[in-house]
Amino acid sequence: MAVFFSGSNASRRSVLDAAGSYLSNIITDNLTAIQSTGGNQFDATFSRPDTGASTTLSSYNIASDELRVFVGGRAFSDGNLGVGGYGGYSASGNQSFFDSIDQRGQVGSTKGSSAVEFAPWGGQIAFNNATNWYFDNNTSTNEAFSGNDFYTVALHELGHVLGLGTAASWDSKVSGNGFTGSNAVAAYGGNVPLAGDQSHWQEGTQSTVDGVAQEALLDPNITTGTRKVYTALDLAALRDVGWQVDVAAVPVPGAVWLFGSALLGFFGLQRKQRADI
Repeated sequence: MAVFFSGSNASRRSVLDAAGSYLSNIITDNLTAIQSTGGNQFDATFSRPDTGASTTLSSYNIASDELRVFVGGRAFSDGNLGVGGYGGYSASGNQSFFDSIDQRGQVGSTKGSSAVEFAPWGGQIAFNNATNWYFDNNTSTNEAFSGNDFYTVALHELGHVLGLGTAASWDSKVSGNGFTGSNAVAAYGGNVPLAGDQSHWQEGTQSTVDGVAQEALLDPNITTGTRKVYTALDLAALRDVGWQVDVAAVPVPGAVWLFGSALLGFFGLQRKQRADI
């Protein structure tokens, strides 16, 4: 694995796994496999999290109910704590194979202005390895600590892999400077104001977690020494981009996260002296 998660840093992986497990347990979609065989070939493309270089894995396979995310660390000059997004691909074969890659068994469109679903093979996340991280997945949201909370940033960047701020089914619900997804509108009480990049909520956007007020996770910043988790608004947005979300679900074989060992997206949280992600 990249140095950020290996050797003496191997314990960091458990915090990342906890973030993936949370989402695995609430997202109940069934995703079909992508299998390269014969004339049907799938090549996964993404940016290496440790270098940012474009990478292609040829004749690649993704199992059913699997999202594969390549993770690592490198230094960022712009102050970002993390950047993440879904991966791309190239393929050859018949139309049915292309459809299976785009849809992964989902019914609605995943492309263009009519997109209502999102079904990636996975993606990539890079974490800033030059920042002061806090690694603990058992901390409550109201417990003070020092450093930038890795669990918060992992949840946020996995949201981008899942299409929050990145998918066509997100873009299709952006109007002006607001997000118009019906679930998010119901949770917020109107169109949700967006940051200038239209990929995050406007800074300071509030929602709730089990009825308790919290700044939304898709806000572009985080205060150093604090934790944020998915709020009602963030979960509503996951539904709007096409995911089936059941926050009361017990752990079931939903989407499985496999965090790749070798091998950045562009929608990240930033660090500032309120600490940004």
